[in-house]
Amino acid sequence: MHKAQINKLYDAVCKKLHNHKVLDGIKIIRNLISESGEEFLNDQVDEYLETYRNILRHSFMEVKDPEREKVYNYLIRSLLELADELREKLYTGIAAGNIYSLKAQFEKARSPERLEALNILETLTYDSKLASILKQAKVEGSDQTMSREDGLIKVFNIIWLTDKYSEQEINLLNTVCDSKKLPWHDKCLIVSALTLSLLRYFDINKFDILFRFVEKHEETVWQRAIVGLFMTFLKYNDRYYLYPSLKEQTEKLKNFPDIQKNIEAILIQFTKSRETEKVTRKWEEDIMPEIMKMRPKIEEKLDLDNIFKDPMGEEENPDWETVFEDSPDLLNKLQEFTEMQMEGMDVFMSAFSQLKGFPFFRQISNWFIPFYAENQFLQPIIKEPEKDIDLTPLVEKLEKTYFMCNSDKYSFCLNLNLVPDQQKSMMMNMLNAEMKNISEIEKDEDIINSFARTKSIYTQYFQDLYRFFKLHPWKTEFDDVFKFSLPLHETLFVKTLVRDEKTIRNIGEFYFDKKFYADALKVFLDLLDEDKSNIELFEKIAFCYHKTGKFEEALNYYKKADLIETNRNWIILKMAVCCKYLNRWQEALMYYRDAEKNDTENLNIQANIGQCLIHLERYEEALEYYFKVEVLAPENTKIRRPLAWCSFLLGKDDTAKDYFERLLADDPKNKYDLMNLAHVWWCMNKPEKAINLYKESLKNWGSLKDFEASFNEDRKHLENRGVDPFDMDLMLDYIKIESGL
Repeated sequence: MHKAQINKLYDAVCKKLHNHKVLDGIKIIRNLISESGEEFLNDQVDEYLETYRNILRHSFMEVKDPEREKVYNYLIRSLLELADELREKLYTGIAAGNIYSLKAQFEKARSPERLEALNILETLTYDSKLASILKQAKVEGSDQTMSREDGLIKVFNIIWLTDKYSEQEINLLNTVCDSKKLPWHDKCLIVSALTLSLLRYFDINKFDILFRFVEKHEETVWQRAIVGLFMTFLKYNDRYYLYPSLKEQTEKLKNFPDIQKNIEAILIQFTKSRETEKVTRKWEEDIMPEIMKMRPKIEEKLDLDNIFKDPMGEEENPDWETVFEDSPDLLNKLQEFTEMQMEGMDVFMSAFSQLKGFPFFRQISNWFIPFYAENQFLQPIIKEPEKDIDLTPLVEKLEKTYFMCNSDKYSFCLNLNLVPDQQKSMMMNMLNAEMKNISEIEKDEDIINSFARTKSIYTQYFQDLYRFFKLHPWKTEFDDVFKFSLPLHETLFVKTLVRDEKTIRNIGEFYFDKKFYADALKVFLDLLDEDKSNIELFEKIAFCYHKTGKFEEALNYYKKADLIETNRNWIILKMAVCCKYLNRWQEALMYYRDAEKNDTENLNIQANIGQCLIHLERYEEALEYYFKVEVLAPENTKIRRPLAWCSFLLGKDDTAKDYFERLLADDPKNKYDLMNLAHVWWCMNKPEKAINLYKESLKNWGSLKDFEASFNEDRKHLENRGVDPFDMDLMLDYIKIESGL
């Protein structure tokens, strides 16, 4: 069985169980058991099935079992964990990629590897309580053949590649958490290993330990732990209700200092790391083309939407800027320092992506090590006494600054090995000056905003994670947390902790500002339940629907906003645009007429009224509006196209011919203008000229099928102008023959 097949069955089990289709889920689990060869697990399934039968029997008795829901949830939980176990067995059995090959090797040498790693951890901490636990594990003294860094790599791998922690491993991690001797950077690494392990394999004990690291509130360590909780709850949100302890521990976090501010900062930093450009591309490449397919071809023929550069109705309401007056922290203090870093992320991502090929990064653990000057990997680079090179001052400054993430700092230092000796001193002087400037900026920020340090730690850690999930050679084997589809604020973990309406609004505004309209929409809809008089919420909900292509819903909310504050042109124009996308041209015209009353000289509105009139086949009126635009904006040559077309339909052939010829003088290969001018010449009884233009148009279409489709759409207009339908058929065939088709 291939990995994709395993995943398909596993996902099906989870879906069935969460949708209360237990029998269907059990059936798939039996298939997984059969594939794994672990037939003895069927006995366990039989026990679960009997439990389910009892639940069903008691459900339909006169006296309801008060424990039914608890027993049912325990059953679902047990079946999900069995599915986890089976998936892991199947993955390991087929060595599903590099991770599982490594895991298989780890399992074979588990005992000696584990003992050796735990021993080195003991020597690192000199913690009496930790030493006591290690002795209980029968870890004896060694000749200390392993370096400190190698020992940490082994510890990292044990934590990461262990599916379910034994009591001994739980005790060890809890003692690491409590240890006052183990350095902060080692604890940070262990927290990252724990997070990666939980993302790989669900274990309630891993959650418990992450919560403990947060509660200990050790600087830099707790920030990583809470990010770990955030990401793992993002993955396992659907299991939250099955484990009461998760809710209990989350509830306890409500008393954690500034918890809502921290969750807000995490959501914002995580959102910044996501790929906003993909959301933009989805609108431009997926949604809009589908919408335009539904629009009449006249839009493309006359290029009506682009007469003016500003695509009417797409702009945001300028009044919305005032929303941030009550939340200056969001745009100023919250972003002033982090914007510099996060905007630099793409620059650094590009600059340093090529510098992740050093042997240092072959160890997965090294992608997560906080940067600290004493790291033994750096020592040969920092100091070369024989060459009188000592970069210690530079590296120490690099450690203290937040403008670059940990991973990139290591890349930078490792790359120094490639710099010629004579340039190292010059580089150090330049960078020292630069680092001094950055230090001053950071110092000022700390004075302005004491929360800046915590936000910077989040920023750095998300950057480290982003690089790992996007750049690591095994990236396809990991669940990329930056691709999880669940809206961030929708996780029960976040919902439990973030209750303040202002914080929730800030999160929604940030999504909106970054063009994550689907996410912003959900936040705004939740807020609207609490405040139905806020016009801005109605407007922004409408705008989110608008930008996600749901124009009926957008129109509905624009109308609600208009009821609260009537006769505002921004809303009126938005309603008009939605009606255009819905091909409701009479209604669109009504809104544009209303907007015209408030802004009589707005040429964009005039052009849009003309567009509506063309669709309503009221060509004489449309011509009047387009003439007005031409007079007031003669430099806008695009206005000639609808002027020419309306003139042609009204039998004003000389006028139409003049406009089309002027258009072709600027753009001689425009396939629509060539065809339209051909129509004009034909109606002027000049078929020879028409044929030549049709042939030229066909050449620029590049497709006979598309040419014919466009020609046939104009048949009704040609017939209205007196052209015989039979002659139209002959004309098409004659053009084909003349064009050698």
